[in-house]
Amino acid sequence: MPRPIGTIGETKLKILAIIYHNEIHGVASYGYNIWKILKEKFHCYLDDRYVRNVYRHLKDLNGAGLIKKGTKQSAKGAPKRQIYSMTDKGRQLKQKFNRYLQILEEDN
Repeated sequence: MPRPIGTIGETKLKILAIIYHNEIHGVASYGYNIWKILKEKFHCYLDDRYVRNVYRHLKDLNGAGLIKKGTKQSAKGAPKRQIYSMTDKGRQLKQKFNRYLQILEEDN
């Protein structure tokens, strides 16, 4: 059954928590590192083929105005990385993604 329009699924909430957490700790958020955190902390998208799903979620979150694209960052031996950050609208959802933020904070 499709999700009602305007609702945000669990994976998107986890991604928002990751981006928020990364900002607090001065870490750049880009697709690959978000996928690695989803895989390590939340045991999502364990198969490497599913990294593309993260980019779809990022596109949706950006389209909804919850995150925004920043500058592209160069990485040695890798393509430029699209950096994402939270918008005020995204930060307003902190209560919804706070449980995932707590999981990310456990190791810090």
